[in-house]
Order: sequence, then C-alpha cells, then structure tokens
Amino acid sequence: MSDDAVGTARGAGVPDPAPGPRARPRPQGTATGAEVRALIAAGAAVAAGLAVALWAFADRRPALSGDRGVGDVAAIVAGAAAALAFALAYRRSSSDPDRRWLAERPLWRRLLGLVALAFAHAAIAFMVTWASFQIFQRAFTGVSLDTFAAALLTAVAAALAAYSSHQSGSRMDSFALSNLLATYLAAGVLTSMVTTSRTDWWEINFSVLGAADYGVALAFNATLVTAGAVIALLAEYMTRDLRALDLHRARSGEGVARSRERPIIACFVLIGLFLAGSGLVPVDVFMPLHNSLATAMTASYTVLVLGVRAWLPGLSRTFYIAGYVMLGAAVLSVLLWVPLGYYTMTGMELVVAGVILAWLVLFTRHVAAAVEDGRAAATAVVPEGP
Repeated sequence: MSDDAVGTARGAGVPDPAPGPRARPRPQGTATGAEVRALIAAGAAVAAGLAVALWAFADRRPALSGDRGVGDVAAIVAGAAAALAFALAYRRSSSDPDRRWLAERPLWRRLLGLVALAFAHAAIAFMVTWASFQIFQRAFTGVSLDTFAAALLTAVAAALAAYSSHQSGSRMDSFALSNLLATYLAAGVLTSMVTTSRTDWWEINFSVLGAADYGVALAFNATLVTAGAVIALLAEYMTRDLRALDLHRARSGEGVARSRERPIIACFVLIGLFLAGSGLVPVDVFMPLHNSLATAMTASYTVLVLGVRAWLPGLSRTFYIAGYVMLGAAVLSVLLWVPLGYYTMTGMELVVAGVILAWLVLFTRHVAAAVEDGRAAATAVVPEGP
C-alpha cells in the first residue's frame, strides 16, 4: 500500500494494516537465557579480575606462580568468581518448574546445599587455576610478566571459572552433581597430597593428611566435610529421580516393582554424614572416633550395594554385577593389608575410597539413565480411543 493510500485510509477511519510478527525475547528460563546470563557473569568476572590484578601487581613483574605470582592471585579471584556465579545461577534455577522443589525444602537445607556446592565450585576453580599456573611456570622457566599481562591472565581465569560455574548452577541435577562430587574429591585429595610438608605421609595412613602438623590439614578436612554435605544433597536429588522413575514405569505399564527409596536414601545420607564426621574429627584429635566413622561409612556403602537389587529392581544386570565386583575389590584390598601385609594402610584406604566414590557415581548415572528411558517409554504409550 502506498503512503497516499495509507493516509486516505486513516482519514476514512480504516484501521492500520496489522503489523508483521515481532520477535519476542525468549523466556528467561530457557537454555538461551542461561547462556546469556553465563556470559554476563563471565564479563563481570573479567572486570573484577582486571581491577584486583592491576592493584595486586602494581609496580612489579610477577612470576607465573609462587611468591605472590599470577597463579596465586588468579586462583583466589577465580575461586571467588566461581562461588558467586554458581550461587546466583543455582538460586535462580529454583524458579524453573522442574527445580521448584529446591525452593520448597526447609531453609537450613537450602542454605547448607547452597554453601556446600558454592564452596565445592570455588575450591575446584582455585585448585585447577593454581595447578595450571604451576605447570605453566615449569614450562616457561624464569618468565615474568608486566602488570597488564598478568592482569589479563587473571581476568581470563576468572571468566572461565564464572562461566563454567554459572552453567553448572543453571543445570544442576543428580547426574551433574555426581560428576561434581567425583571431581571435587579427586582434586581436593590430590592437592592435599602434593602440597603436604611431609613426603612420608603415605607410609603412615591416608587420614594423616588431616593431622594438624602436616600443613594441609584444613584443605583435606574441608574436602571431606564438604563432600559429605554434597553426598547428603545428592540424596535429595536421588529421591526425586526415584519417584520420577516409579511414575514413568507406572505410566508405561512396565511390570517392575516400585522402588523402596527410604533405605536407599538413608544409606546415602549415612555415607555423607560419616564422611563429613571423619573430616570434623581428624585422626590426630581422636583416632578411635575418626576410624569408627570411616568404618561406618564403608559399612553403609556395603549395605547399599548388597540391598540395591531388592530396593531398586529393574536396573541392568550388568550394573548389579559390577557393584558386587567392586565390593569384592574393596574386601580384597582390606585382606591385602591385613592379614597378608601386601601393602600399607594408605594403599587400602585409597582403593576403598576410590571404589565407594566410583560406585556412587555409577549408581547415580544408571538411575538417571533409567529415568530417561522410563520417560521415553511413557511418552511412547498411545492411549486407546473411546
């Protein structure tokens, strides 16, 4: 329609032509919105990292690591950025329909979960950043940077930590939580091993890393306490998964008995509590209690492996068999220590801890896979017509 025709139509009282479709912003809860917010968090981390680093490195040429080098400052900034970015994203994710149950929990459990997960993300970012700069310093022996270059590297580390942690907080589920648990425990324990002031710690036992006179006691014990809280939080996610699995199986008509979630969740919570307790009571504070807590954690894991087939039927036979094999490996590792004396107590503890952690991750992943299969089967069922 020409401009003259439009003017004539308006004068005659004819309404304007309907405007074409306009692009509307996507809802804030979409994956695109999460990506946008993660980028914003990364940008804010860049600005904060630059400001802190320019102040920290003013009038000096820092090395990549050591002696208040780039790695030391970057690790602190990255850890802070990771904690803040995760907390914001995780808090916001509770408004999504699929995660609304997070906001319905008691306040103390919400705060405990938020603090534990934010601390775990901060610790991972700190340890990865610090270790990376240690490696770079060995690769570029003797190199030092000016203030601006050091600030840029710090800003990059902060941006990566903020972006990845924000993504994690936006999409946290049982699958991601189990991977976070494995990463955090492995990184925390490995960092304690390589930074201890005593190189003969492994000749005594694994728990001695948490003794006060070994220099890294706080890091080791904090790792155990936080990991225990994360396992307890994982139990809440598993509760949702098990209920969803039963619902999907019922809708699809599968002839599988309902899961018995209470003993499964109880074992998860006990494993988390005993692990946290062993960190709160270091071996040099009260050895009998520390050892009792560690033994009780192993016993809870054993009960869970032996009972999971009856409590949660319908998983793959391969998974059940793998659980029995892994439990057998843990028992064999104990026998190799006592009475066979093949290796030290440290070797036994590493094997048992690794087996427990690996099985928890496998269990969580298999339940998540079963939920996906159940959802697909329930969706495929076509209701019969009248």
